[in-house]
Amino acid sequence: MSQKEMAGYLKLLTVGIGVLFLIFVLWFLPSALWQVLPELMGKTFFYGICGFLWVTAVPCMVCLGMFWGICVRIGKDQSFCRENARALKRMSHWMMADTVLYGAVLTATFVMGWYRKIGFMIFAVILILFLCIALTVVCAVLSHLVYKASRLQEDQDLTI
Repeated sequence: MSQKEMAGYLKLLTVGIGVLFLIFVLWFLPSALWQVLPELMGKTFFYGICGFLWVTAVPCMVCLGMFWGICVRIGKDQSFCRENARALKRMSHWMMADTVLYGAVLTATFVMGWYRKIGFMIFAVILILFLCIALTVVCAVLSHLVYKASRLQEDQDLTI
């Protein structure tokens, strides 16, 4: 498989994930929450949760945009370059921001005693929190490895 082919598949995957993510966040989650939350906590709480979900979707979409840039550089046979390492590092920062936001929501849920009314959602928040932590760590580790590979490649290019 050539670099261009691989980059094409990665771009297709990125677009697919982006479209499905937007459908999930903009349509499915609000529809599902509308069935449950207004009865338990009121419409204001429902709108607050939807707003929070939309705010936390922004870092995910930004990361997809950065990943698109990585795919473009892979297509140009620049897989191990400093730009990719910087993009992965920024992606880890965006995921860390989501981690902090979901951690704050989980803490607020317990402090305010909402867990009694919406206990079923606590599992989802914890799952998303661990997913954000995992993506943060993966992006940071990949950033470090790509940076080291870019240094090796630069040294090799200078040798010849």
